[in-house]
Amino acid sequence: MNIDQKLEKLRELMASRKIDAYIINTSDPHQSEYISDYYKTREFISGFTGSAGVCVVTKDKARLWTDSRYFLQAANELKYSEFEFYKQGFDEDPTMEEFLLEEVGEFGKIGFDGTCYSVKDYKSLSENMASRALVYDIDYISQIWEDRPSLPKEKVWIYDQKYVGESLESKINRLREELKKKDCDYNFIGSPEDICYLLNIRGNDIGYTPVVLSYLLVSMDEIHLCIDQDKLDDEVLDYLKENKVKVHSYDYIYSLLKNIKGKNRIYIDPERTNVAIFDSINSNVRITSGVNISTQMKAVKNETELENERKAYIIDGVSLIKFFNWVEVGTSTGSLTELIASKKLQDLRKENESYIEDSFETIAGYKENGAIVHYEPTSLSSKTLEEKSLLLVDSGAHYKEGTTDITRTIALGELTEEEKENYTLVLKSHIGLMSARFKEKTKGQRLDAIAKYPLWKAGKDYFHGTGHGVGFSLTVHEGPNNISQFNDVELLENMTTSIEPGLYIADKHGVRIESEVYVKKDLENEFGKFMKFECLTYVPIDTRPINMDMMDKWEIEWINVYNKKCQEVLSPYLEGSDLEYLIERCKEI
Repeated sequence: MNIDQKLEKLRELMASRKIDAYIINTSDPHQSEYISDYYKTREFISGFTGSAGVCVVTKDKARLWTDSRYFLQAANELKYSEFEFYKQGFDEDPTMEEFLLEEVGEFGKIGFDGTCYSVKDYKSLSENMASRALVYDIDYISQIWEDRPSLPKEKVWIYDQKYVGESLESKINRLREELKKKDCDYNFIGSPEDICYLLNIRGNDIGYTPVVLSYLLVSMDEIHLCIDQDKLDDEVLDYLKENKVKVHSYDYIYSLLKNIKGKNRIYIDPERTNVAIFDSINSNVRITSGVNISTQMKAVKNETELENERKAYIIDGVSLIKFFNWVEVGTSTGSLTELIASKKLQDLRKENESYIEDSFETIAGYKENGAIVHYEPTSLSSKTLEEKSLLLVDSGAHYKEGTTDITRTIALGELTEEEKENYTLVLKSHIGLMSARFKEKTKGQRLDAIAKYPLWKAGKDYFHGTGHGVGFSLTVHEGPNNISQFNDVELLENMTTSIEPGLYIADKHGVRIESEVYVKKDLENEFGKFMKFECLTYVPIDTRPINMDMMDKWEIEWINVYNKKCQEVLSPYLEGSDLEYLIERCKEI
């Protein structure tokens, strides 16, 4: 079926229950960042392939909203369909709520699939829709999607404690201590990455995220795991039994929640709990809401995790040096494309026995494609690399030692003055935050301004976050901390984060430089405790695109020290032309 045929069938189903507007969001029952093909309902109905966005369909209109990372992509993918694209966060376009208020009359019906809609989003929608009814027991896409992919069935595996540094028992005990402080009897956890963190297991249910779709209910004396039991072999079952984890079928979570007696208190994360789950909790059970306790726990890495992360970045750095050397040699042949390059990078990473999978789809954007923040090369869009302009490569992988996420923008040849200027502005932003000293418990929103200052000074800006937490062989984008103008979470010692300012000039080029760091104590005096960022990423930053007239002396010293460190860290693992390439890229300026 084409998009028009899908919309026609959807509208027939809507008319049968007098639904005035139907929402199709980007989610699964666990509100995962990345979702399996089975749950890509928004992509199915609209044709838009970005990882974030929401659709609304009425009897005569079809609209899609997405954020700034995907503006160019959405405009391109939707231009031949009925769907009209609106920009999230820009006043010129209506929000989804404003559109619904305009299109759905009082006492009209708005439908959606409650199993894939978070409690947080439901409450926000309900507060804004006045007298309009929200009907959340409707899954129309399942009735339309005839060749829908099946759910994954791969086996779960145990994550060795030598990598994670803490046992299942210890983590559950810490969780229960926090649960006591909140005066709660139960903790429902719907996010697979939190469950895998607590139980020290991993799976293969979602691309780019080594987790298993499951639910967890923890009380003061019991642990209940609800999961497709076909994914558990005898070794994993024995491990869970030894740790007093009771295993049930995936859908048994509804029964477990309904069986909680009144006057008990349950703790949930409304952002990671779906409406159908919430609705199954008895009305006389008291509910306390907040960010998952386990999310807070896993954000602060222990020393074993940090030590393994350092190893992961050496593994990854070696692969990236080999890759960029290969790219620069291959570009001269005129036969190398963005798509070929991204596949080569994955092949190089796979050579390491610790490799699990990529942590997200590689972004390899040459020239104007680099301006598409989350660009993914395809056979149709992939550009041929030439000996000029900039190539932006944002990539990462999950290894047994940890998760990587790194962006480097390199010069493939002759550059324009504009390209050099924009590259240098981003580099100054990167250096500014990488070298910052800040007070203990400083929030991400304050650090965001430090990174953006060089760009603001030049009258320029970027519209994505400056940094995000990074999981440990879990999600590459991990909360609750991030560095953005909206984040008010305190950055604590041993939290990891990326630092990734960028600048994107539509139809011309894009620049982003990203490294991962962790928060470390710097000094303490009569004014308090001061923190700094300790770098985990060691891949040289290209100095060829720098406009030296724009750099301060201390910034030049910083880049020279950093690149020298890259050479020291990576050179023992390289030889031949790859080692020569590393040495060349690390030369002082």
